[in-house]
Amino acid sequence: MIDNTTKIKNFNSVKIAIWLYLLLWIFEGALRKWVIPSLATPLLIVRDPIAIYILLRSLYLNVKFINPYVVISSIFTLLSLAITLTFGHGNLFVGIYGARIMLLHFPIIFIIGSVFTKDDILKMGYLMLPFTILMTLIVYLQFISPQSAFINIGLGGEGSAGFSGAMGYFRPSGTFSFITGLASFYMMSSVFIFYFWLSKEPVSKILLIGSTLALIFALPLTVSRTAVGGVVLVGIFAFIGSAASFKQLLKIIFTVFILFLLFTILQKTTTVFNLGTEVFMSRVDTASGQSGGFQESFFSRIFGDFIRPITDLLKSSLFIGNLGMGTNAGAQILSGSNKFLLAEDELGRIGAEQGLLLGGGIIILRLGLALNLFLKSIRLPKEEKLLPMIFCGTALFSLTQGQWAQPSMLGYSVMVTGLLLASINKNRKIK
Repeated sequence: MIDNTTKIKNFNSVKIAIWLYLLLWIFEGALRKWVIPSLATPLLIVRDPIAIYILLRSLYLNVKFINPYVVISSIFTLLSLAITLTFGHGNLFVGIYGARIMLLHFPIIFIIGSVFTKDDILKMGYLMLPFTILMTLIVYLQFISPQSAFINIGLGGEGSAGFSGAMGYFRPSGTFSFITGLASFYMMSSVFIFYFWLSKEPVSKILLIGSTLALIFALPLTVSRTAVGGVVLVGIFAFIGSAASFKQLLKIIFTVFILFLLFTILQKTTTVFNLGTEVFMSRVDTASGQSGGFQESFFSRIFGDFIRPITDLLKSSLFIGNLGMGTNAGAQILSGSNKFLLAEDELGRIGAEQGLLLGGGIIILRLGLALNLFLKSIRLPKEEKLLPMIFCGTALFSLTQGQWAQPSMLGYSVMVTGLLLASINKNRKIK
């Protein structure tokens, strides 16, 4: 027999592991670039042992996370692994590497939703505020430093971690291994920044203003359309979730005014911010020329990466044994190149790896979960709706189009979707 005190303590062990999962998501790239570059390759899956521990511990404690989403995704993934090893590329390591996405990491979404309370979510938000300031300092140093500088060193301590941007400047990666990790960090940070501005939760105003300034300052320096577009999307959902009364409308207007004021101050007083804005707009113009216009540069990938893979999927075979081949690690093992062998977009990767039946099933499952979470969020009472709706601004995109083959984006998607699910649960706040 386990008494309630022991159960609480053991639940805390799962929560601590989830916190470690978060920290390793943020600092995995730093370990691979700066701290222990000699272990850059094995550190690619540094969160996998944590994920296994979370799963096993949750099973032992009877955490309620096994549901139709977990069961169906596991069955489809195991069938795809069997087909891959029998009739497909046949590489066991590549197959397992691809299977771990849905077998190890996907269920953690529901574990976070089961064990995290609102207090746990807020604690994570309080940590993200100073982390945003620290990350922006790193991004600033990476932006102004040459690619040969130590702070811009690449994975394994070789080459450069910067990626092509515009005007001779590179997209920094922060503490991550790739720009997508940094972009997702600022999207997650913006969730809490918007929430603390629009809610009544106690928070240090100095820290909140500092982190808001850091977020605004960093966005053009990232030279990333994903980062800017993702934060804007979070803001749109934040305003939708908070526009429930005249008082909330005034809060929205006040928040917009504060953000505009901070942007203006940075624009007038900071040379680097002006430069970063110029570099960012140059990249947008370049992308616009390639994709047919300014709006196309931001939105063509969203709609194109959704419609095109579905069209291709309908033309594909019922079963395809390419599990894991769509990841960079799988491509490196099978071909010696880290270029995408199947598709760069997420839905295209799933379809090309698993075929019409199994791949289509996984796509429908993820789209269905996104729709379910959105409907649950928007139907909540107005006093409970704000936080889930803000999380919807990034979690829904991560669920439907996030590149889970990339470890940083996979970790991010698991965290924000799990936190969204936890924020939906009612009457979970510890008094």
